[in-house]
Amino acid sequence: MNPSSALMPRSARLIRLLMQLRFLLTGIALLLLPADRVSLPIIVLTLLFATLTAFVAWYWERVTPYLLEHPLLVTMDIFCATAILMVDGPTGPFFVATVLTATVAGLLFHRWGAVAAVSFQMFCYYSALLSFSAIDSGQPSESLLNFQVIAVNPLLYPVAGFVGIQLRRIFAQLSLEQRKREEAEIAAAAAEERARLARDMHDSVVKTLRGAAMAAQSLPIWVQKDPERAVATASQVAEAAERAAQEARDLITDLREEVADVPFTKAVSAVLDEWGEETGVPVRLHAAAGDFSLLIAARQEGIAILSEALTNIDRHANADSVTVTLEHRPAGAAETGVASSAHTAKDPPRAGYLLMRVRDDGQGFEAPVPGPDPVSDEIVEKTGHYGLRGMAERAQRVGGTLTVLSTPGSGTEVLLQLPCSPYAQEAQEAVP
Repeated sequence: MNPSSALMPRSARLIRLLMQLRFLLTGIALLLLPADRVSLPIIVLTLLFATLTAFVAWYWERVTPYLLEHPLLVTMDIFCATAILMVDGPTGPFFVATVLTATVAGLLFHRWGAVAAVSFQMFCYYSALLSFSAIDSGQPSESLLNFQVIAVNPLLYPVAGFVGIQLRRIFAQLSLEQRKREEAEIAAAAAEERARLARDMHDSVVKTLRGAAMAAQSLPIWVQKDPERAVATASQVAEAAERAAQEARDLITDLREEVADVPFTKAVSAVLDEWGEETGVPVRLHAAAGDFSLLIAARQEGIAILSEALTNIDRHANADSVTVTLEHRPAGAAETGVASSAHTAKDPPRAGYLLMRVRDDGQGFEAPVPGPDPVSDEIVEKTGHYGLRGMAERAQRVGGTLTVLSTPGSGTEVLLQLPCSPYAQEAQEAVP
């Protein structure tokens, strides 16, 4: 998105705040207006100005396209404000509301567009000043002929416009840096995914095919020496080929199912629904409101770890039900039963972390008390759950932790912590 052709989310949030403040100042100005200057036209103009301000503040996403395409609409707002200044004067609270308009113009338009808006505001200010002095006493009042009213107040317009322009420039730079950060993250995630795919293929498909090839090489010998064993070997080759095909299909499915723009909670729900249909085991998902601001690599590894945990439950747990819980925890929050793992690359960032609990009511196993390495070689050797080591390594690669808690006859609980990103959340926010 070109920052010069569309409003950036940060600019929109700030403009909404400025318009809300302008609405408040307009109300104060109307209440403080002297009784001798209150008239039906000025009340109507002030209410119209306040209504326009409120509409822009609360429905900015609808108004923005029109203002960006037709910047001359801002002159209508300035004309309305000038008419009120003619009655309220250049020193009242309503004047501050008009200064906010200059900041909004700086946030909205290009540099020269903001300069044009500010210049027009200054012209209207002096026109209102002359009109106010004439209405007040028929000639310039001594109280108006001072440095602040004649010079300082109108200079606030270009200052406010300059602030808006600089803020727009800063926001554009932040958006550019955010975009570069996302592109770098996507590239790193793609490289990591290629490495993971190569590793998984080596650990599954390649080993299976190698075994099938070795068995196939021995077939001619067994056909001549031991036909019965040749038949058994041929059956093993066929089974290995079928297993390799299934492993390849699983890898392809894993590549397809993770989509970066799908909310993480929805992606988790899809994995659970598919697994529940395949296994027939009831599975429930409890997730906090909203989505979780995970980086792409953390999302991918989180889905992969969940899939592996469900596969372990299907193969080993003999469970009747599974419950998955997703929670957002603030940075530094202690979690009972979650030990600091040797696999943790660093502490969770200030944005906090996602805590995923995968709990089954299966047969469980005897796990040692969580220590420096919650997924220790002792667990792997006792249970044969070699996938646990890979799950812990996945968590480590994205700065997370994995802890396995289990007791014989009481089921197993896998606790996964994934760091959240303050930048991902900001990038996902839409214009208010």
